[in-house]
Amino acid sequence: MQIQNKTSNRILNYLIMKRLLLAIVAVCTMTVANAQSSNSQQKPPKMDAATMAQKQTDKMTKDLGLSSDQATKVLALNKKYAGKIGPMGGGPGRHGKHGQCANCKNSDGTTAASQSNDNSRPQLTDAQKKEMDAKMKEDKANRDAYNKELKAILSSDQYSTYEKCMNNCNGGKHKGCKNCDKHK
Repeated sequence: MQIQNKTSNRILNYLIMKRLLLAIVAVCTMTVANAQSSNSQQKPPKMDAATMAQKQTDKMTKDLGLSSDQATKVLALNKKYAGKIGPMGGGPGRHGKHGQCANCKNSDGTTAASQSNDNSRPQLTDAQKKEMDAKMKEDKANRDAYNKELKAILSSDQYSTYEKCMNNCNGGKHKGCKNCDKHK
C-alpha cells in the first residue's frame, strides 16, 4: 500500500509540475506576444508626401476656415513644398548623416554613441557645421517662399491666425497646434 501511495504521489507531483511548467510557458508566450504588438503600435505608419499634404491642408482648412477654392490652392502649395518644410518635410529632427544620434554615422564611419561616453553632445566637424548651416538656410528660404505664397492665398485674418498658430507651435516643429481654435 505504501509503495502504491509513493507512486501515486510521484505521478501527482509530476502532473502538477507539468501543469505549472505549461502555465509558465503560456505566460511567457503571452508576454512576448503582447510586447511585440505594443512595439508595432508605437510607430505610426509612414505616409507619402501627397497624404501628408492632404492632412496638412485638412487641418489648415479646419483651423483657418478656408473656402473650397482656398483649400484647393493650399493643397497645391502643400504638395509643392512637401518634403521641403515643416510638418511635411521634417525639420530639425529628421535623420541624416549628422552623427548626433546613436544610429547615424559620421563621415569617418563612427557614431555619436561611439564617440561620447557622457551625455554631452558630440562636437561637429567644420564640414558638418557648413552642411548644417547650408541646410538651415535652404529650409528658411523654402519656409519663407511657402509663407509668401500662402499669404497670397489667405485673407489677412486667416494669415494672422496661421502666424499665431505657428508661433505657438514653435515654428510648426511638432504635430498640430492645440491652441489654434483659441486664436479665432
